[in-house]
Amino acid sequence: MAAEDVTLAMALEGFELTYDFGDPASEAMTCRADCALFDFSFLECAGITGARAGEVVEAFTGRSMAGLQEGRIYYALRVLSDGRVIADLTVWKTGADSFEVMSGRREDIADLLSCSGPEALVVDLTGDRVVFAVQGPGSLHALRKLGDVGRVGELPYFAFDQASLAAIPCRIGRLGYTGEAGFEIITGRRHARDLWDALSLHARPAGFIAADILRIEAGFVLFSNEFRLPVSPAEIGLAGFGRLIAPRPPEIELVSFLAEANLGAWPWKPSDGLQRPSAPGEIAVTSACASVVAGGILGLGYVRAGTLPGNPLHDPSGVFRNIRLTSKPLYDAQKRRPRAPWPSSRG
Repeated sequence: MAAEDVTLAMALEGFELTYDFGDPASEAMTCRADCALFDFSFLECAGITGARAGEVVEAFTGRSMAGLQEGRIYYALRVLSDGRVIADLTVWKTGADSFEVMSGRREDIADLLSCSGPEALVVDLTGDRVVFAVQGPGSLHALRKLGDVGRVGELPYFAFDQASLAAIPCRIGRLGYTGEAGFEIITGRRHARDLWDALSLHARPAGFIAADILRIEAGFVLFSNEFRLPVSPAEIGLAGFGRLIAPRPPEIELVSFLAEANLGAWPWKPSDGLQRPSAPGEIAVTSACASVVAGGILGLGYVRAGTLPGNPLHDPSGVFRNIRLTSKPLYDAQKRRPRAPWPSSRG
């Protein structure tokens, strides 16, 4: 099956990820230099409408929705009663009393559906939509070739609007998972093939390995990796995005590191037996990639809070060696790029 067909199978059936289109490193670098196209249709989504919709979303995420305006998006964490983070979410305010919640975990949408009632109707929207992402400094230029995106070009970070691309109605949000300026584009599943084909004429298709490289370079978490350990929002460095339960100083912290390892297969995932670091100098590695920007293996992991950059680190699993802390994120440490104005030279 061709890579393009595998991608469409993922979009239409939701069963498989496309890991790459032949050259993950080049796909990642194209995203940094121009723009790349990703299929994020693995994302699950629930719509919540009604007089108590905001209350349901607040109870679920632990974030107040009072400041969220229509056409804007919140990032949120799902935190259990013991203070442990199990998922991260985006909340889109689509109307005065309507929201959409997106998660990478099916369990979150199932739990939201159980909250449905007369004043807060919750419906599963996953089956009728696809989510494509165009990411990189050339993203707006690519979209302009497919329709009138004047208002989209003026969107601030974490905002969305409606537009037509290749005569296909879309919701377009300015956000992404790469550390670059870009968009997530939502449309009906029946338009999946036509929209993918139109976008791929102007943005290079890229797979999950490239997305993983980019998000690790940007310091972004992946729920199936960074939340594999029992960690609090503060220990992830995201204390302002979820419910704060029994606040206490973080015992561990998420860091970025450079290392060496004999690894030939990507994407890499930690083992099920991963443990919180219990001694000074230990690191619990949660993510790793072969980064062109770093010139080698770059990863994310947890160390004891207060570990100094020069301290030697030991991976108890024995997979990684010569481990050195680096700035997090390594790429664009101030996280300015995803919020930056679009390059005027691209018209």
